[in-house]
Amino acid sequence: MKTFAGYLFILATFTHGLLAGSPAIDRDAPGAPPHDQPGYNSVEVPDVGAFEFGELPATIPSPPIARAATYIASNSLTANWSSVSGATGYRLDVSPNSSFSTYVAGYQNLNVGNTTSRSVTGLNASTTYYYRVRAYNASGTSGNSNVVHVTTLSPTGPPVVITNPATLIASFSATLNGSVDPHGLTTTVYFQYGRTISYGSTTLSQIKTGNTYQSISANVSGLTASTIYHFRLVAVNNAGTRYGTDRTFTTLTPTGPPIVTTSSATLIASFSATLNGSVDPHGLTTTVYFQYGTTTNYGLTSATQSKTGNTYQNVTANISGLTASTTYHFRIVATNSGGTRYGSDRTFTTLSATGPPVVITNPATNIATNTATLNGKVNPHGLSTTVYFQYGTTAAYGHTSASQSKTGNAYQNVSANISGLTALTTYHFRIVGTNNSGTTYGGDTTFTTQPY
Repeated sequence: MKTFAGYLFILATFTHGLLAGSPAIDRDAPGAPPHDQPGYNSVEVPDVGAFEFGELPATIPSPPIARAATYIASNSLTANWSSVSGATGYRLDVSPNSSFSTYVAGYQNLNVGNTTSRSVTGLNASTTYYYRVRAYNASGTSGNSNVVHVTTLSPTGPPVVITNPATLIASFSATLNGSVDPHGLTTTVYFQYGRTISYGSTTLSQIKTGNTYQSISANVSGLTASTIYHFRLVAVNNAGTRYGTDRTFTTLTPTGPPIVTTSSATLIASFSATLNGSVDPHGLTTTVYFQYGTTTNYGLTSATQSKTGNTYQNVTANISGLTASTTYHFRIVATNSGGTRYGSDRTFTTLSATGPPVVITNPATNIATNTATLNGKVNPHGLSTTVYFQYGTTAAYGHTSASQSKTGNAYQNVSANISGLTALTTYHFRIVGTNNSGTTYGGDTTFTTQPY
């Protein structure tokens, strides 16, 4: 261990040598800095190499600022806070009292990762809760943020609605978006839209139930190009009618350069992947393809595709010949007589050459009174893999389909016909893959058999 006074002596000597004539620090003079820094003991500091060579220790982050809660429902809410420079994560406390003498189960010093919001569930209706946040990094944890208090909704009541921005805006169509909390009652929800705040048109009604916020979307067509439209979400239940705020969007011109969006890659394997995106040809014949490679210079392109029309269309390309355990960049590119447009850059990393299987549970098909077909995908990940389905009336399953053997490094469809089911019964199922590197379980999916 070395004394902190020793470090100050070295620093003062070094500074004096660089800046001749600079006054030395008199540690006993009035206004001189204190002898010891907070966080160190009265005499010594740890013998840390990085500090000895002139690098300051990393700084503990400042406390974040807790923001107002959003998506407040009867039994849940979303806690929000500010981002803090240098933080690598945050810890959240939620309490039924302002003194934080007790905590909501699971929400005491909860490590939520490097995010600035967190859904809090398992709450009681019509109850006031308090939350606070701390930021952390490798050097330590900040003090507490300010405290935010919020009161959950009653068990039932009028719906809560939010109008969100429109998406997929084209020349003659758009997608309207919002969210609704039915507030414990069966709720009818729809959008009003038109050229003024009198609206005049409505989308088809949708029925929602429950006590959580649910996304609502509606595709509208027959619009006029280059026109401003107003819209809002409307929800009705036995406790009342609620209107979302008014929003606007402007449709595109009848023709013009294409509109492109690069979406996430899927079916990522060791030596292959599927690239995804969307394009609105904007009324002109459009050529579309993907650029990809190990840098943002790309260097490789997928086969070109031709698209026409004035709506957004999905574009996919299966690429192969990749290198295992490698990060690739890609983007969608579209060209028509109005110009060329480039989607944003995205990345994916190929799998290792061999490893545990990758499985995906897909929806059941051919659902009848006593039979159904279970579906999924498996990538054996370079090893001989046994794959089958678990199924039953609960997520404990209890039944399995016959095993199948798969090999290779690409995604392969897997199906199993099952029988002996009971009419009008909901069944759970998932795909399971096993090889020498481990066992992987697909997500749980359900289907309901038909009546007699």
